[in-house]
Amino acid sequence: MKQLLIITLICLSLMPLQAEESYPSQQKIKKLQYAQKVFRKKLQRRCGYTAAHWAQQHTKVEWKIFQTSGTFKDEFAHMCPKGMKVAKDKWMEPLYLFATEYAKDSGNRPRC
Repeated sequence: MKQLLIITLICLSLMPLQAEESYPSQQKIKKLQYAQKVFRKKLQRRCGYTAAHWAQQHTKVEWKIFQTSGTFKDEFAHMCPKGMKVAKDKWMEPLYLFATEYAKDSGNRPRC
């Protein structure tokens, strides 16, 4: 009985940690919405495809490699050269979050 109580308490104490991991924070949600809005209004016509199609060109790991190596902006320019003419540096972080959230292997699909 004592072991059951201890296991129950441990499980209950870990539940909030699991909930935080499974639901994105409000700040992240706002950045994802911002990236989608920017892509739709400023880049979609120039790039020739939607933000979802753009994000699904690579896996999460590939997007993370581009970001950590500092070549995310270069990859964006390679994928959408016309869009790079109007792209701003402040868009890169939200676009990176969008790309990793909706990457090819993420299983997530944005509401477009």
